[in-house]
Amino acid sequence: MAEKNNPDTMGRVLELLEQRLAGRRVIRYMAGTEVMEVSAEEFFDRIRKRACVLTARGLGGKHIGIMGRNSCEWLVNFCAIFRAGAVGVLLDRELDPEVIAELAVRVNLAAILYDHSTEERVLQADVPRMLQKIAMDGSGDGEYLRRDLPAALECEPGPEEMACIFFTSGTTVKSKAVMMSARAMAASVCTNVNSRHFEALLAVMPFHHLAGFVTVMNALYLGAEVCIAEDLKYFYRYLTYMKPDYAFLVPSMLQMLARKLKNGGLYGSRLGWNLKLIDCGGAVFCAEFLQMLLDHGITIMQGYGASEAGGIGFFWEMTPDRPDTIGKPPAGLEVKIIDGEMFLRSESVMMGYYDDPEETAKVLHDGWYATGDLCREDEEGYLYLTGRRKNLIILSNGENVSPEEIETKLKLCCEDIEEIMVGVEGSLITAHVFPHVPPGSSESGMERIRNEVRRAVEQYNDQSPVYKQVRKLYFLDKPFTKNTAGKIIRKSYDRGNIDDRSGS
Repeated sequence: MAEKNNPDTMGRVLELLEQRLAGRRVIRYMAGTEVMEVSAEEFFDRIRKRACVLTARGLGGKHIGIMGRNSCEWLVNFCAIFRAGAVGVLLDRELDPEVIAELAVRVNLAAILYDHSTEERVLQADVPRMLQKIAMDGSGDGEYLRRDLPAALECEPGPEEMACIFFTSGTTVKSKAVMMSARAMAASVCTNVNSRHFEALLAVMPFHHLAGFVTVMNALYLGAEVCIAEDLKYFYRYLTYMKPDYAFLVPSMLQMLARKLKNGGLYGSRLGWNLKLIDCGGAVFCAEFLQMLLDHGITIMQGYGASEAGGIGFFWEMTPDRPDTIGKPPAGLEVKIIDGEMFLRSESVMMGYYDDPEETAKVLHDGWYATGDLCREDEEGYLYLTGRRKNLIILSNGENVSPEEIETKLKLCCEDIEEIMVGVEGSLITAHVFPHVPPGSSESGMERIRNEVRRAVEQYNDQSPVYKQVRKLYFLDKPFTKNTAGKIIRKSYDRGNIDDRSGS
């Protein structure tokens, strides 16, 4: 639970965590099949030393980018940026050199921290000559380590000053640059917390997403260990060897995990797992799916939040009787609905968009952040997302259709739908479905699955007004393209840009 008198800067958050976690193991990660452990003393000492090096490099108070895979090294370096009184800039680990160069100029980077997975692209980026390119592992720090480094760091920004910048949508130069104050970052860690008890988090979400970093810091704040998932192709190895009891997964990963349990008839404990709690942001699953996971001893939490409002804000236990709600607002988070759109207000809301007052004015109103998410509230105060305002389909008759609302209803009544995207052709609502087809399925088996999807569409149409009915159904042979957060990139699927499909 969130506490009163929480720290109001990330430097103070780190000081609090160092006191609380003294003498404990805080980080685990894997080297091959060996589990490596990092104590609190080692972790925070590495942060201090790294911060001193950044300060000695003249980077105190400057904008420092960080780009790399999930790792203990990444966490040490990003936390060191705060301890050096600098502004941490989260960079997507998939950026190409051209985009790196453009973003570096746009947000005035003085340095970029990179690891072995991003080294080549960072070194290729044509950035201003004065920008420092620094290896996260400290391999280029020799001359600074030989100096008399400062014994104390006294350049931390005030609570209302900028502490972090991140980009809203992935790997393009068109992404908005979100500014977070020191107070907002601290509030994200200490206020937006999961109330369910857990011992060890499997950190799967990329750290360059604010929610990925905040989830890790939430876990440490609550006294749990962090097990770092560096490469998702070893996901099951992490479950078996590090035995986390909590994980934050995107919906596609949860579906994959659930099918392994269901199809194999195995319980996690028989596989050597200890997984008991899964947070799945923006997920919608049918009641049967949730019940199956509960039968395997796994509780699913709905984690909803907006990056501009500090990442994850809602943590709600999903149950078969209410599979589609995001729950009720937690303490410290205010919600209001205006013209069907959700607005949020809390200490963790952003300062605005970097060097973009016009876009800031569109979404910030007296401390309230306009999420762009369409929402409704039932008579008991439960909230339900119904779509994104920017994705609304406006038909020629003036009716508004939320594609996400239709997608949710279809997924709730058909577990054979792996992925779905609803769109429009002329005045007809369409659905593109990538069905779940088990490996080795025969043509008759595939047709059976397609028929299940067709029946679900017919059932939905029977219960829906004419203008919301799905008139064209297409089946895809491969999954949709997604961003690094696991979300479908809708704008890349215009009507003429979907191949590998068959009509129905």
